[in-house]
Amino acid sequence: MNTETLTAQEAGPVPDTAPLMRAEGLVKAFGSLRAVDDVSFDVARGEILGIVGESGSGKSTTGKMCLGLMKPDEGRVEFDGTDLATQSRAQMRRLRARLQVVPQNPQTSLNPRLTIAGSMEFNMRAHDIEAQRRKKLTVELLERVGLTAAHARRYPHEMSGGQLQRVAIARALATSPDLVVCDEAVSALDKSVQAQVLNLIADLQKDLGVAFVFISHDLAVIEHICDNVVVMYHGKLVEHGSAEQIWSAPSHEYTASLLAAIPGKSLFKTA
Repeated sequence: MNTETLTAQEAGPVPDTAPLMRAEGLVKAFGSLRAVDDVSFDVARGEILGIVGESGSGKSTTGKMCLGLMKPDEGRVEFDGTDLATQSRAQMRRLRARLQVVPQNPQTSLNPRLTIAGSMEFNMRAHDIEAQRRKKLTVELLERVGLTAAHARRYPHEMSGGQLQRVAIARALATSPDLVVCDEAVSALDKSVQAQVLNLIADLQKDLGVAFVFISHDLAVIEHICDNVVVMYHGKLVEHGSAEQIWSAPSHEYTASLLAAIPGKSLFKTA
């Protein structure tokens, strides 16, 4: 396998000690509702940051601002030292190769009329990857996420939810991103498949050095894969710390209530 293609791109002009992404004082309002209210955090190079909160907490809106899909009303998002809000459409197109997303429901993000290879190559073509390289890279990536070359010829309706989520991850990796935002990427999967996909993400982070922002309503699903966790409640950041710290000694009552709602022990492997 050509590991040079699959590893994260080299850092830009910003020193490696600087955060890969920095969100500062993010505010987003919809009418009188402040969906996100003064939220700040950093994402280090190669880390997995979890953003956790119940439905309506503002976590997905925060994720969209991190991707440059939504501009904050106040505050800023810097990616590798660049303020996303100042970028032109052409500049954002170039940045998107380094800033990818795994959506909640791959069934709706994959074209049902295209094969898996067709969908993956469409994304590569949008980022000017040559035709000859696209076919080879499709197979390499599918194998990297635990699928086979035969899956490339299938259509989305011929695959399970877990397989489709692996395809979505493979597609996101095709442009050698530095950061991948996973928005409720396992919420539609059953527990055993959740564990497989989460373990895959943890392995990719270790092997390729790609940073992930993992958005979830369920603190249990990120217990063992996240380095740090942001807890959001009613649009505000109420707790931010290492996963171990938050798991063992939460400082906010809302975080404690999320932990109390977790039945039994985690299903997922430890680091």
